[in-house]
Amino acid sequence: MVFSRDGSAVYANPAARVLLGAVAEVAAPLDFFLSECGDTVAADEHPVAVALRERRASGWRVLGVQRSAGHAPVWLRVQAAPVKDETGTDWVVVSLEEASEERRLRRELHDRERRAQVRDVSSGRAEVCGRAQAHALLARAVVEARDRMVPLAVCLLDLDMFKRLNQAFGRSCGDEVLLHVAETLSACVREEDEYARLGGGEFLVIVPGMTLREAWLLMERFRERLAQELVPCTGRPVSVSGGMVLLREEEDAPALLERADSLLYLAKLDGRNRIVPDASIGAFPIAGARPGGQAVGGSDV
Repeated sequence: MVFSRDGSAVYANPAARVLLGAVAEVAAPLDFFLSECGDTVAADEHPVAVALRERRASGWRVLGVQRSAGHAPVWLRVQAAPVKDETGTDWVVVSLEEASEERRLRRELHDRERRAQVRDVSSGRAEVCGRAQAHALLARAVVEARDRMVPLAVCLLDLDMFKRLNQAFGRSCGDEVLLHVAETLSACVREEDEYARLGGGEFLVIVPGMTLREAWLLMERFRERLAQELVPCTGRPVSVSGGMVLLREEEDAPALLERADSLLYLAKLDGRNRIVPDASIGAFPIAGARPGGQAVGGSDV
C-alpha cells in the first residue's frame, strides 16, 4: 500500500485488497489499525506516522484490521517505510503480511507455557524466579528487539506492602498472593510478552512490539483488575506499583532496568497503586486511584 503525508491510503495492490477487504476500498485514516490490546492505534503511533516522523522504516509490528462489524480482527505484520518520488514528494510504502494463523498457533503454545510458568512463579523455582535469570531474559529481549527493529517496553512491578502482608497473614498467604498476581498477569498480557518474578514481590514484564502508550495501557488493565479482585486468604485485593520505560537507542538492559526502577520509586512516593511511564515520551495521565486502605500487598514503601 502507498500512503500520502496526511495518512490517507492512495493505492493498494490486489494482494493488499485481499488481506484488508473492504477497508482498502476507502481512504484509510490513521486509526485504520488495532493494537494487540484491541484499542485503536493512536494517530501519532501508526506506522505511517512513525515512518514520516522518524524518516526511517517503522519496524515490523503485528496489528489488527476490523474488516467488518461483528467479526474478529484479521492480524497482519505491518511495516512502513518513507520514500520520495522524482518530484521530491513524500510517500510511505506499507508492507503487509498475513499473521492471523501464526498468531493463533503462537497463542495456543504460549498459553500452555504460561500455565506452567504461573505454577513455577508461585513455587519459587529458580529458573523462572531468579533475579539473574530475569536479567538474562531482559538482555535477550533487548537484542531481539534491535535485530527485529521493533520497540521494546519494560515494566518493573512491586506489590505494595508485601512484606507487611507476609508478617500479618503468614508466608503461605504470601505464596497465595504471588500465585494470584501471576495468574492475573498471565491473563492480561499477550502471548509474546514475557514476565518473571525477581524475588519478593517484584515482577519484570517485557512487552515487545508495542509503543510505550500501548504497553502502559496493557499494564494499567492488569493493575486495575488486580486492585478489584479479592485474595481469599486476606479477604482484600492487593495493589501494585510500577515503572514503565521504552528501550532507547544504544541503551543496554541494566540501564533500561535502572530507569524503570526509578519510575517505580516515584510510583511508591506518589501513593502506590499506579504505574508511572517515562514522561519524556509524552504526556500521560497518571492513573490509579489510591486504594483507600482496601488493598494490601513489594516492599514497605
